[in-house]
Amino acid sequence: MRKGSEQDLLARDRQVLAEAMKIRFFPMVLCSNRGSIVRDLEGRRYLDFSASWAVASTGYGHPRVVRAVSRAVRKTSTNSPISIPCRATIELAERLVGMMPGDFPKKVWFGHSGSEAGDLIAKFLPIAKKRPKILTFVGGYHGQTLGAASLSGHTAQAAFGHAANVTKVPYPNPYRFPGDAQACVEENVGRIRELLQRSGEEYAGLLVEPIQSDGGVIVPPDGFLSRLATLCREYGLYYVIDEVKTGFGRTGTMFAFEHEGVVPDAVMLGKPMASGIPLSAVVGRREILDAVPSGHMMTTAGNPVACAAGLVTLNIIEDENLAERAGRRGEQLKARLLELAARFPSVGEVRGRGLMMGLELVHPESGDPDSGLARAVCYRAKQLGLIVFYVGTSSNVLELTPPLVVTEKQLGTGVRILAQALEDVLAGRVSGQDLEAYSGW
Repeated sequence: MRKGSEQDLLARDRQVLAEAMKIRFFPMVLCSNRGSIVRDLEGRRYLDFSASWAVASTGYGHPRVVRAVSRAVRKTSTNSPISIPCRATIELAERLVGMMPGDFPKKVWFGHSGSEAGDLIAKFLPIAKKRPKILTFVGGYHGQTLGAASLSGHTAQAAFGHAANVTKVPYPNPYRFPGDAQACVEENVGRIRELLQRSGEEYAGLLVEPIQSDGGVIVPPDGFLSRLATLCREYGLYYVIDEVKTGFGRTGTMFAFEHEGVVPDAVMLGKPMASGIPLSAVVGRREILDAVPSGHMMTTAGNPVACAAGLVTLNIIEDENLAERAGRRGEQLKARLLELAARFPSVGEVRGRGLMMGLELVHPESGDPDSGLARAVCYRAKQLGLIVFYVGTSSNVLELTPPLVVTEKQLGTGVRILAQALEDVLAGRVSGQDLEAYSGW
């Protein structure tokens, strides 16, 4: 084994990096990335349909981000805004407040990750509302820290138990529902209404993803988010929307909740908001975010370098019309994926919005989730030059979240590789032994 080779580094990785921080789908060591392309240590080139879990929305190494971060580091390499604010922190907060609907006073809290944003919601909603409980959804994913994990309903977090004050209700999944989309909404909303009729005065708020991304790229039927907003108003709950993965243009609008025109009381933000520099936020009612002074402080959160990256990221999204572009590219991608699905009975459904698409892989005879196929297709796609991951509570949904700067030609190339990967796996050309070390979620 050559020292410094990919195999050498992977062996060293196994020795020193904790399994607690890994979701691995194939063997690979990153060397560089630019735009929608990544290269490994051996010089191989890959088209990336993951964008590092939807983080690299403006593409890897966008020149304007590189310049903004370089300038910020030279001017103020670090700072703790919890005690001394700076211009970039204030300006980004002002921009975010201005982007949110609702005729009520708003403020911004900054963190480093979506998980920290989830922790704030778990801590602050009961205090602000003076009610103990929070309503969330089965299959939801709101982060890995303890508070965020307690709000989540993903099977990958089952080992950590559940908080007594969190109630999880089913999320509408039209693909797995026996009736039509409207009946699906009625059943789910009906269950929530029955719960609130019995004990609504105990609930501080409701937290929902506009699309359950890690839960399987599940797009709820039209009207679901609006019905939840009505319930929250009726029973006095705060309405919180998790846009950590869907926000900043990915679904064809700046935020996914805009597709239904709802007005949330608070919005969780993260992943792409600073083009890969660690930064997250909650934008919400002043009464929520001011409920506990000094109650959720992160020493370097909202630092000048991260906020400079956040400001330029917003400028790029607006100047390059990336949200509108994601809508167009999403339609092109979906059309190609539907053509692929027509060739392979193992693709049970193609679904998504904008540049967040999912392929649910199933056993054709039964329609049951086929996690083994998803696992093998990700592995084979990487061998063929495409980076794609799988998600879902049954680990059987290929999640496609390419950078928003992806070209139409690259979309075509990616779908062709996916088709080849499916064909190769179904023909038995992928060794089960190769997959043993890569179980993903």
